[in-house]
Amino acid sequence: MMSGSPKYTTVDFDAARRAELEAARRRRQEERRRRREEQRQQRLAAGVRAADVRRDALATRLRQLADTSRGLPQHARVTVEADRVAGLRRPTDEAGLSRLGRELRGAERRADELTAEVSQELTRQEQGRAVELAVAPLRGLADAEQLDPVGHRTIAVLLDETRRRAGDPRGFADLHRRLGEAVGAHLETVRDRQAHLLRLATETDELSAQLSAVLADAEAAGVAVDGEAELRAEVTGLRREAAGGNADRWERRVADLRGRVEAVTAATDARLDQLERVALIVEAASAALPAAGLRVVPDSLTERPDAVVFLAERADGSAIELTVHAGDGDGNRLEYRTDGSDTVVERTVDGRTSRCDLTEELLERFHVELAGQGVEADGLHWEGKPGEPRPPARQALTRPVHDDRSRS
Repeated sequence: MMSGSPKYTTVDFDAARRAELEAARRRRQEERRRRREEQRQQRLAAGVRAADVRRDALATRLRQLADTSRGLPQHARVTVEADRVAGLRRPTDEAGLSRLGRELRGAERRADELTAEVSQELTRQEQGRAVELAVAPLRGLADAEQLDPVGHRTIAVLLDETRRRAGDPRGFADLHRRLGEAVGAHLETVRDRQAHLLRLATETDELSAQLSAVLADAEAAGVAVDGEAELRAEVTGLRREAAGGNADRWERRVADLRGRVEAVTAATDARLDQLERVALIVEAASAALPAAGLRVVPDSLTERPDAVVFLAERADGSAIELTVHAGDGDGNRLEYRTDGSDTVVERTVDGRTSRCDLTEELLERFHVELAGQGVEADGLHWEGKPGEPRPPARQALTRPVHDDRSRS
């Protein structure tokens, strides 16, 4: 039966061992960065493809407007704008993609203005063509009715009325002007909301990538993550928001998930750091025990949620149970439990005291050897016993290893 009151020591790492721990953290972070970079490249490629489609659609629209405006005062400006759009360069990174998005937005606004001007010019010549040109910017505008239902209905009413009043010199011009203004406002609203939804989709993808990387690290290390199933379900639900049209709710859910992913990342990293420290202490102890005259018992290592336990034997076959704890910060502790067979109880003026000299000498020698493995002990404590710990016995290196229980 191992004693219920363990001896223990608090341990720390030397510079080389700390460098090993830091290197493990860096490897973990680098692997996460690598996974996120792969997903970033995929998002960039998708963004470039979408920008290509948008640029090509705008170029086609401007070519058609150039044909329509031949002979009109706006034709030269339309041609210049068409050439400018045709010369826009394909982006190679996120900054270039953002820049192209701003350039396309500006070009779309100028095309809208030119279309309105050409349309107004045509009202003096061909009212039917003027009406169709006024609503031409709406062709190919994705999700316009869903993103701005009020603007969509307003345009439908004005378009019907304007078509009916074509040929009426008194009412057509005013209706045509109001239709053009409604189309312009609708375009701005839809494009603003499209940009907002694109930003939310990007943030959702980034959070998903971050969460996937952390959960992959946790799974590889056998670490359970609280609320993992709920987090995965939340990511899936966020992706469905793209089709729901409720941007405000999506925004709130993104903000909530961001906080939860950051908390899970911090907690998982702290746990992985703990496991790295435990593994390093077990490795160092396994190397130091034989040099101190103790044999590691094969297959005795047991992992617990908060510690690792294994056995070492003295020369006579009696066992010492070693428990490795790694704290939440840098606090690390080695506990020792024995069968208590060499414990001596003495009476002193202060009362009864217990000593365990043979075991303590062995453990002090072990601490000396442990220091050679880059793990420093602060002395040997006995839980429940007051007073200062026995200091590390460096002089034990000069004494022969023995475990002789016959003491005079």
